[in-house]
Amino acid sequence: MYQTRNSRRLEHPDNSVPKVSPASFSHVYNGRVRRLIPLSIVTVLVVLAGLTTGLSISQSSASGTPVTMALSCSKNVGSKPTSYVLFCADANAMLSSLKWTAWGDATAYATGEAKWNDCTPTCVDGKWKQQSVTVWAWRIENGHYTRLSSSDPKLLSTITLSSYPG
Repeated sequence: MYQTRNSRRLEHPDNSVPKVSPASFSHVYNGRVRRLIPLSIVTVLVVLAGLTTGLSISQSSASGTPVTMALSCSKNVGSKPTSYVLFCADANAMLSSLKWTAWGDATAYATGEAKWNDCTPTCVDGKWKQQSVTVWAWRIENGHYTRLSSSDPKLLSTITLSSYPG
C-alpha cells in the first residue's frame, strides 16, 4: 500500500509497492534534460567570464592613477622595476633584467632572471646560480601592487610587497 496526495490508501494487486523502471524515464532524459545540459554549461561559463571581467576591471587602474609597487630594500615606490632584491639583509637572492607587460592592469607580468647564492658550504663561499623566471605583481591596494609571485614557487613563493622599514 502507498498513500496519494489526498491521503487515500491505494492497494496494489499483489500488496506491494509499485516499481518504476528506469526505462520509463528515458524519454524525459533523452529529450528535455539532454537539451538543457549544454545550455546550462554555457550559461555557467558566461556568468563566470562576466564575474572575472568585472573583477579585473575593478582592480585595474581605469581611473588613470598610475600603479606602483614598493621597491626592494627602500622606502620608495616605483613602476616597472628592472631588478628586485628578495633578501635585503644579505642580497643573496634577486630578480634581474625584468621586462614588464600589462603594467597597471589587475596583474602585471615580467620575465627576467632569478639569481641566488646556494650558500654551500657557507654563503661567503657559495656559488651564484640563475635561471629564467616569470613573475607577476598583483592585488592592487591604494594604487600599489601588494603581492609578487613567480612561475617557480621553489624560487619565490608569493610575497607581500611593503616598504622597507630601514
